[in-house]
Amino acid sequence: MTILRNIKVPMRDGVRLSTTVHLPPGEGPFPVALMRTAYNRTSAQGAGYNGRGLALVTQDCRGRYDSEGTHYPFTAEEADGADTLAWLRDQPWCNGRVAMFGDSYLAATQFYAALANDEALVAINPRFMAGDCWKRAYYCDGVFSLALTWSWLCFECAARTSENALLGQIDAPAVLRSLPLASLDEESGGSRVQSWRDYVTHTRYDEQWRPLNVRARLAEVTVPALLIGGWYDYYAGETFANYLALRRGAPMPRLRDSHRVLVGPWTHGINSSSVLGEVDFGEVALAENDATMRWLECTLADCPVSEFQEAPIRVFVMGRNEWRDLLAWPPAEVEFVDWYLLADGGLSPEQPGDEAPDGYRYDPADPAPTLGGNHSVGPYNPGLYEVCRPGPFDQRPVEARADVLSFTSDVLERDVEVIGPVTVALHAASSSPDTDFVARLTDVHPDGRSMNITEGVIRARFREDVWGAPKLMEPGRAYEFTIDLQATAHAFLRGHRIRLDITSSNFPLWDRNLNTGGDPATDTAMAVAEQIIFHDRRRPSRVRLPVMPACLSRGR
Repeated sequence: MTILRNIKVPMRDGVRLSTTVHLPPGEGPFPVALMRTAYNRTSAQGAGYNGRGLALVTQDCRGRYDSEGTHYPFTAEEADGADTLAWLRDQPWCNGRVAMFGDSYLAATQFYAALANDEALVAINPRFMAGDCWKRAYYCDGVFSLALTWSWLCFECAARTSENALLGQIDAPAVLRSLPLASLDEESGGSRVQSWRDYVTHTRYDEQWRPLNVRARLAEVTVPALLIGGWYDYYAGETFANYLALRRGAPMPRLRDSHRVLVGPWTHGINSSSVLGEVDFGEVALAENDATMRWLECTLADCPVSEFQEAPIRVFVMGRNEWRDLLAWPPAEVEFVDWYLLADGGLSPEQPGDEAPDGYRYDPADPAPTLGGNHSVGPYNPGLYEVCRPGPFDQRPVEARADVLSFTSDVLERDVEVIGPVTVALHAASSSPDTDFVARLTDVHPDGRSMNITEGVIRARFREDVWGAPKLMEPGRAYEFTIDLQATAHAFLRGHRIRLDITSSNFPLWDRNLNTGGDPATDTAMAVAEQIIFHDRRRPSRVRLPVMPACLSRGR
């Protein structure tokens, strides 16, 4: 193996990006696996790629680590990606075939580079990343993604190198409770961070977020994509939204049918263990851990993608703990079944009659805490990870709170397998002009454990249109709210029960709605909200589950 260290690759504006090249033994030229990263190019090891005859090229993004220039998230990645691909084409050790891979921000660099349609790029493998950063990344249906965005912008990206280690040396929960949100960069002990101020103050879909909606441009991508996601990551739903956009926009059937999806029992990265949170998914959960390497080998060798994975979609069905191949998303076989909220905490496919509503008081000074869930905080966020850990955890400590309502089915007499998107239609009123509603789907085991499956939130002012103009509520008036719980593949087994929790906070994953109707970034005043949840014949609150038929033959 030959390593070419610290090559300065020039961009069109003269800025030079530091790049490392790992070459296999032999004369070459070689196919290239390219990783453009904001998290230190030297962390990647070339041996595994070189042993398969692939050159590994890693590059620090603009303004990060040893690369020149100034880093502002995403803004330079399209041009810099295109210039890097053009540079690779001219290298004598490159055979003209390049495939990109990587998680999170590294996935975003792939989407942007693919827009250049450079002839050298033959495939991408974006893992664990959004396509629309307003819909579900730095905001989630109008609610600010507090823990994720604060830790990333104020500690990972505020300097040329990561300061994440310092998260463990401050009182992260106390800082996140500070108001106003706009000054948390300085409250954290740092200086003003422009990207933080921009992200937190642009509280609606506007010129800040439109360029970050790469999904709107996926019709420009002309290479096969393997999209990888995790059921307990923040972007499971985004993974499928990106896949569907790629298929819709593909100019040719061959390209349309070349895209692949793989979603496993993971959080923000492929798990090297079968255990996540408080659940062991079994050794079979590790069966697809080599997917990226197999994808690179297949596409760089110009093999049909069917040799990598015949079906377009492969998902891990939790509960059954098995991999399942699917031909479409959602599966053509699913029947969307409404399970209705009932009086006395019931949940049933039977519609409600004339029932009295339920209520609770939401006090932003005492928010319901994050306990597990579907998000991207990780051990790389010390001090925050301990209070905001992703994955499945028993929700009973949160469900015991007075500001959490739980609606639970009878004991299931047969398995109920759900594969697809999950949504909640909630009829509710509030004493405040703006508030949040959180919904969480859980699996109640025979021993009483209530294990979270998937969750979502809606900021009331965005109830009519997440991308449109916000509209405050009339206090006391009932509205219908649609809460997007992303997607899942989970079997509620016979003897278990299905539960839906309703509350108004999930802190610090999401910022607290202060219930005043003011500016979420600059407000410091709080108000207690009296929340009313309706579930009657006229206002039937319900969760819509994509239920697979019982006769479906199960996968390998």
